[in-house]
Amino acid sequence: MRNYSVGLGFDVHRLSKKKKDLILGGVKIPSTFSLIAVSDGDVLLHAVSDAICGASGLGDIGDYFPPQDEKSKGIDSKEILNFILKKINKKYAIGNLDIIIVTDKPRLFSYKEKITKSLKKLLKITKINVKLKSKEGLDILGSKNSISCFAFVSLKKRIKK
Repeated sequence: MRNYSVGLGFDVHRLSKKKKDLILGGVKIPSTFSLIAVSDGDVLLHAVSDAICGASGLGDIGDYFPPQDEKSKGIDSKEILNFILKKINKKYAIGNLDIIIVTDKPRLFSYKEKITKSLKKLLKITKINVKLKSKEGLDILGSKNSISCFAFVSLKKRIKK
């Protein structure tokens, strides 16, 4: 019997020069850019939610929050994450989370600790690793004008008593 399962999540959104909040991992980051999205555009929480969906066999967040659905417009990504966590809570516990945020702008190093703390609070786990990578000005992963995120999660099956 397998006690662990793993999932990989990915999300990408284009940057906009329209002044709005830039939110990553539930943290508002002062920026001259925002992300274009149906929801609040938190690519990090979207990738984490999709990784959890993948590890638990729940499809992806688009199955529950379709972009064309009115309830998805402007939704706080913490609501999406909490919805997914409630779906797995009785069957799985999160073991660890490993994240890569890929962007050239804005520079995120000074927010890395805040993002990690926010994730620990949202997920109620301590084994979280956040990595920041530059695109080196290359047109990869959604062009130079985007932020993308990869999330890898392990889930441990809860033992029934």
